[in-house]
Amino acid sequence: MSFNVLMYHEFRERDTFDRTKPSIISVEQNYQDALPAVLFSYLDDFEKQMNYLKSEGYHTLTLQEIKKFYENGATLPEKSVLITIDDAFQSVHKYAYPVLKSLQFHAVSFVVLGWLSQKQKDFDPTVSMVMSKKELEEMKDVFEFANHTTNLHIRHSDGTAAMQLVSMEDLKKDLIACGEYVGYPEVFAYPFGIYNANDSERLMKADVNYAFTTTPGTNTIDTPLLELHRDTVTLGCSIEEFKAIIERGENK
Repeated sequence: MSFNVLMYHEFRERDTFDRTKPSIISVEQNYQDALPAVLFSYLDDFEKQMNYLKSEGYHTLTLQEIKKFYENGATLPEKSVLITIDDAFQSVHKYAYPVLKSLQFHAVSFVVLGWLSQKQKDFDPTVSMVMSKKELEEMKDVFEFANHTTNLHIRHSDGTAAMQLVSMEDLKKDLIACGEYVGYPEVFAYPFGIYNANDSERLMKADVNYAFTTTPGTNTIDTPLLELHRDTVTLGCSIEEFKAIIERGENK
């Protein structure tokens, strides 16, 4: 028995996105970075992908179902998939949320608490803007919210991530703060997919029970819980490429 996890970040209408220019992130925290074009999805592609899941009878998993699978040996519904969207960018609320809601799908948002703004801002397709807390809460009928740190979603030029460099005490404090806001504090996604064995051990000590990577592949009962696989749905992913990802992860 196995399941596949899809990973998305940002969404754009095809005629509003210039893939040749970096998309600067706009977040509440004092941090500057840019989101690679490959981590975007065109809205029409996303609609086709979700409609394919619906027409083929796929079940969109919840985190509670994942936990019961690993903790209680529960059987997953046939043709199951977990949809995850990282960072809570405003385009998720504008584009992805209505699509998912119309299909009665479930999804998970990995939230960087320190990136959320207090006030809603106008959508700007040229900037990767993180949504407000109000916008996030408006999506709770579709989304579950999980831990993506409070202020440690930062990468350095040497390839390390901030969560790797802080003390154990500071890591715990950061994860607790985010955990008090999201519904699943014990479910985590590694910022930028950067991690090593020591990071997983530190997460365990911080009471994180599940951690999602950016390593592609299916998940089985034997997959290490702090190294769960996810497949990135990249910009321009054709429906044939999408089918290949999904079919590899079918419940067997």
